[in-house]
Amino acid sequence: MALKSGTAFLFPGQGSHHIGMGKELSEAYPEIKASFKKAKDTVGYDLFDICLNGPEDKLNDTLYTQLCIYTLSYSIYKIIEALDIKPQFVAGHSLGEYTALTAAGVFKFEEGLRIVLTRAELMSKEGKGRPGKMIAVLGSDLRTVEDVVKAISEYGIISIANYNCPGQIVISVEQRLSNMAVEELSKAGAKKVVMLPVSGAFHSLMMVEAEKQFGKFLDGFTFSNAEMPVIPNTLAQPVVDATTIRKAIATQMSSSVKWQQSIEQMIRLGVKTFVEIGPKQVLSNILRRIDRQVEVLTTETPDSLAKAITALKAL
Repeated sequence: MALKSGTAFLFPGQGSHHIGMGKELSEAYPEIKASFKKAKDTVGYDLFDICLNGPEDKLNDTLYTQLCIYTLSYSIYKIIEALDIKPQFVAGHSLGEYTALTAAGVFKFEEGLRIVLTRAELMSKEGKGRPGKMIAVLGSDLRTVEDVVKAISEYGIISIANYNCPGQIVISVEQRLSNMAVEELSKAGAKKVVMLPVSGAFHSLMMVEAEKQFGKFLDGFTFSNAEMPVIPNTLAQPVVDATTIRKAIATQMSSSVKWQQSIEQMIRLGVKTFVEIGPKQVLSNILRRIDRQVEVLTTETPDSLAKAITALKAL
């Protein structure tokens, strides 16, 4: 199957979930329910019911959020792949990187479920044992955020977790320093500072112990070389080698998500059409803030998926 030159598929992470996600798609495409049936057989509970009915606090629990998004995004990808359409590159934001790796054939769907489940369990446990917060900083330049982070780091752990796009940066910080961070970022001129509803300071040194355990867990899996180049969050460079990919995801929990850098790299390499594979349009909105000239397609509804397929076939 030839890769579609000039295209990239993007897979969302936490924050893209909502009650009812996948309902319309499942009514139009039986492949959605088939993937969730496989997921239920693997993890032992009905993720699709959680997607449709929640309750909200359960869907928001990282133990379920990650598995629900992973399964829905992958099932959408399989619909497109069945039409002999594969992109030039794949990338995923945080959790989404595991969907991207599954799409690229690095490991099987069921293996990905077990990997994502263990990742979620370890992150949740570490978040409870070492309380931390994630804070979105909107409308501030990178240098200003870096200066505030550097100043507060004198008192404990704080770092940039996500380089999302110009004017949108996420930091992770110890819980005891979170109010100080919000106050100082606001004083420094950020237009908006938002404490995110997550259960830990992910993508920071607060996750080092969880990351060590995760690395040992990954030793039980055999990774394949990617069938198409993957852009890992930690590298922002195309990779196909299985060993390099494994090292990249083994350090992802404690490292910054270089999302803006990843998108800019794909554009430099000739990507003109990006397709967000999954619920909502979080990555599409971020992408438009990075470069308004590229084409952005979404897949969250039967209509948007059909339009994306038509556009991809025409390329």
